Amino acid sequence: MVETILVFPAGLPDAQRFRAQAQARGARVIGASSLGFDAAAADYEAWETLPYVHEDGFAQALGEAVRRCGVQAVFSPHEVVSGVLADVLETVAPGVRLIAPNPALATERDYEALTARAEDCESRWFALSDGQPPLTTIERAGLLRLLDTIPGMSDLDKAAALIGAMRHAPEGDVVEIGSWWGRSAALLVMLARRWDIGSVLCVDPWANSHLDQGVAVLDQASARISAEAAFRIFQINLAPLAGGRLNYLRAPSTEAAQAYRPGLTVRTDTFGTTAYEGRISLLHIDGNHAYENVAADAEAWVPRVKPGGWIVFDDYVWAFGDGPRRVGDAWLERLGDKVALAFVIGTALFVKLTP
Repeated sequence: MVETILVFPAGLPDAQRFRAQAQARGARVIGASSLGFDAAAADYEAWETLPYVHEDGFAQALGEAVRRCGVQAVFSPHEVVSGVLADVLETVAPGVRLIAPNPALATERDYEALTARAEDCESRWFALSDGQPPLTTIERAGLLRLLDTIPGMSDLDKAAALIGAMRHAPEGDVVEIGSWWGRSAALLVMLARRWDIGSVLCVDPWANSHLDQGVAVLDQASARISAEAAFRIFQINLAPLAGGRLNYLRAPSTEAAQAYRPGLTVRTDTFGTTAYEGRISLLHIDGNHAYENVAADAEAWVPRVKPGGWIVFDDYVWAFGDGPRRVGDAWLERLGDKVALAFVIGTALFVKLTP
């Protein structure tokens, strides 16, 4: 049975988000407003005009609308309206449920949970004594809230480790191989700006022809997604954050490496002009995970990492193969006594070079 939901007031941003999610689940969503004209009406399958909640006749009009439209549930993102609905709904429309009452309280609880996550994200285990002043809990919470708005695979453990690594990174460029929607790039640029480390360079071809990783189930999934859409999403996510400290090279990693040099300047329409030192403070390798591709990425970029810098092999622990692990292990052996510290957290291998 299709559920019918009344959203009131229906033009608020949270109301529109709820509408889109409910419609995606197959619900019939009816909008309502007290305005004489509300442009949001065009987004709903049906529309009701109700008195303001403080006006006489609101409760009666609400009950009539619920019965007329066959409403089973009501949602309001407005704290005042939600409170009135909680008071009158059972009387005027018995059995109709109020979705997510007390939205302000729910927001407060969300931020309490976010603060708890930020406290868990503090890298107390990072056994390095030097480095930049640590982020406050409020700063970490703000970063995590930002990451929550960007889709991607980076989890809390990896975020904590990247925060710790960037705090103990030398000045230089931050290079990411494989940025896709920009989740980890957002974290890196915010940290690079916070500690004035350097500029972030995102390297990704954003092309479906480069998504084949030699694993049938992954390649089938890749065939259903659009690299061009991912490139647009990346720009949308990073445009407000870059601040002149982030840009991209849309090219395979090995081609981009040929352009990377001291004094490099990259200009794009979205991010403007960004200058690079040409030596890497932190290298995040998260491109195509087929062994040959990871090996080529590392060969092209690891030698550019400065003494004291970091190399992060993402998905060192990978459910679909061992390409990143084989390459990471080979570079640990190859670097030998140049490795000051190496550890695996979550699914990533972090390697810090000696100063």
